[in-house]
Amino acid sequence: MEKSELIIYEGAMCCSTGVCGPEPDRDLIEFSETLKRLQNEYGEGLSIMRASLTFNSLVFMAHPKIARLVKENGPAALPITTINGEIIAEQKYLPYEALKAAIEERMNKT
Repeated sequence: MEKSELIIYEGAMCCSTGVCGPEPDRDLIEFSETLKRLQNEYGEGLSIMRASLTFNSLVFMAHPKIARLVKENGPAALPITTINGEIIAEQKYLPYEALKAAIEERMNKT
């Protein structure tokens, strides 16, 4: 089985996960836990990257469709989730079950 790459393109944040400060966003805390769970389940078979406009802006430019969406819609287009370069979600964080199903579907294609 080939390694899959999950990238979440996110807006500007104060830290790499957005789970910081006196009152972190509950959705970001839950999403961070989802990513940890997926990483534990898939191990080396899944590469996970969170690309923030603040910390990884060059990653946005490396994916022309992502760059275009952000240029046309601004940060409102984010978050955008891709698996192996394919956009699977825009403007929302996927819950664990939906993200796992999308990963499984793409892993089974290879």
